[in-house]
Amino acid sequence: MGDIVDTAVAAGSFKTLVAAVQAAGMVETLKGKGPFTVFAPDDEAFAKLPPGTMEGLLKNIPRLKAVLMYHIIPGKLTVDEISYLNSAKTIQGQEITIEPHKWWQFHMNPKINDANITSKDIVTDNGMIHVLNTVLMPNMELTCPVCGMGFMNTEAMNAHTKTAHIVEKTPEPMPPAEVMPVAEKAPEPVPVAEVIAEPIPAVEKTPELLPVVEVIPAVELPATAKVTEGVFEILLDAAGKFRFHLKAANGQIIAVSQSYGTKESAIKGIASIKKNAPISKIADLTMAGGTMPEPEPTHAAGIVQDPVFEIQSNAPDKFRFHLKAANGQIIAVSQSYLTRQSTEKGIASVKKNAPMAKVIDHTIAGT
Repeated sequence: MGDIVDTAVAAGSFKTLVAAVQAAGMVETLKGKGPFTVFAPDDEAFAKLPPGTMEGLLKNIPRLKAVLMYHIIPGKLTVDEISYLNSAKTIQGQEITIEPHKWWQFHMNPKINDANITSKDIVTDNGMIHVLNTVLMPNMELTCPVCGMGFMNTEAMNAHTKTAHIVEKTPEPMPPAEVMPVAEKAPEPVPVAEVIAEPIPAVEKTPELLPVVEVIPAVELPATAKVTEGVFEILLDAAGKFRFHLKAANGQIIAVSQSYGTKESAIKGIASIKKNAPISKIADLTMAGGTMPEPEPTHAAGIVQDPVFEIQSNAPDKFRFHLKAANGQIIAVSQSYLTRQSTEKGIASVKKNAPMAKVIDHTIAGT
């Protein structure tokens, strides 16, 4: 298995894309650690561009770089994981829109802007490739003509223009003075008064049924920012319902929720996962090659019991898990995994990341 660039070169159907990546100086980026998810237009997609478009881009490297970065999002996301999103921010800075498939349409792929995914889940060492039949174009009016970075509104664009590419002028040397003035002695610094902070009295915390969830409004992070801990992200789905997903420290989505009618209910769902995930047992409800006996039921509906992760399989190479609370309600489900071992690693990741994960609300207006 190679990196994103090596995989695209070996495929033979991305000659135009590879040439553009080389011209834009992005080979090192796409060979880096990542991980990245690349929506890769094939040669047929580039051939559908109006005549002269590609030639013009190759003569304008910042614009070419903007187009390429607009096809890349952070993280290593499968089509299943992408289908839980309505939009995603690219490393260029602007968002792509996602028209997800429904849970009963797993054979269909989500639509990215106006492009269809023709081949999916091409795994590389540093990310994932999904093939598109159309080239995506960012909003060039909100794209910096110097570096190719894009923005979601005029205010952010103007702030970038005023500060990002200003070159300080080197001051001209002063002519030598005929008479050197006598330098005045600098006044001695005033000693800094020592401030002693009074101790703050401890406030006794009132016990609650579920842990308090601190919701942080979503903010724009630099493209170089790295996630160092797990995070819950609250989103609006296509039906206007609230959902959330849990991302691990590497940016990968490891669990998603059901839909909720209110944001408060979604926040309570997050609190329930924070509380239940670390103490949940694992029940394997799959069959290993037909030789494994059917496990005894571990969670009867309507009866309050211990929370549990249940591993299930609906195909020989499709494994999933869901997390049930003590009342038997499913509060989180996973992506599809190819092996039971990968599913168990996903559960371990939820147990590790959920308790201390921050909560970012992407539904707040203006974020």
